Amino acid sequence: MSAQQPATPLQLGLIAAGAGAAGLYLMLVGLALLPVPGGQRSLHGPLWIVLVIGLVLTLAGLAMLVQLVGRANASGELPSEAPFWLRVVQYLIGVVIFASFAMIGSWIALGGEASSFSGSFLVFDGATNAAIGRIAFGIGALIAWLATIRFAIAGARKLIRCGKT
Repeated sequence: MSAQQPATPLQLGLIAAGAGAAGLYLMLVGLALLPVPGGQRSLHGPLWIVLVIGLVLTLAGLAMLVQLVGRANASGELPSEAPFWLRVVQYLIGVVIFASFAMIGSWIALGGEASSFSGSFLVFDGATNAAIGRIAFGIGALIAWLATIRFAIAGARKLIRCGKT
């Protein structure tokens, strides 16, 4: 096996543009400015979920552009000479993406339709499958919220240290 090579600036820019375009499209669908593909019957959740997913994709594209402009290393760390505002943008993008994942998981756990939880987990009926699904997504959402808080605190501390130098 060969070692994986980091994306070239051109590749990173193209991926960023693709993610941003897909995210913008989903945001416009989520805002009801564009029709839902397949019609409203194809939705299995509220439009705000589509909006949040579009926001995540758009921000992922923007994060890639921040890495490109800031000349980040392969792990996404900006060099010490990168402007402070670029670090703030990178931090805020991360916090919003983490929080978006947590919101989606929370909605599935608390507000998702019970009929959407299907499958056969051992010998349980549909109601039990829904309860198991809600618990699983609830645990995942809790982990995502804790990760959001941890990321926000660690990032804020890092920004404060960078701002003092």
